[in-house]
Amino acid sequence: MKKYTIIIESENAPGLLYRIAGTLLRKKINIESLSVKEVHPKTHISQFVIEIFLDPVLMAKLIKQIERIVEVTHAEYRES
Repeated sequence: MKKYTIIIESENAPGLLYRIAGTLLRKKINIESLSVKEVHPKTHISQFVIEIFLDPVLMAKLIKQIERIVEVTHAEYRES
């Protein structure tokens, strides 16, 4: 298992954190760290920074699932 940092940019919408956390919960992934901030106040775009431990094989699948959430505009990951 490796430590990853996931960076998600999305519209600021109610329930979005719940949907992202639900995606991690279904795969039994524990969130080690979570930070959210608004990066574009005029367009209401927020950025989530999430740190997790996960097998490298599952990381690409997880990002694809997160990108399927309607409000998410971009998702990427980096090895920490």
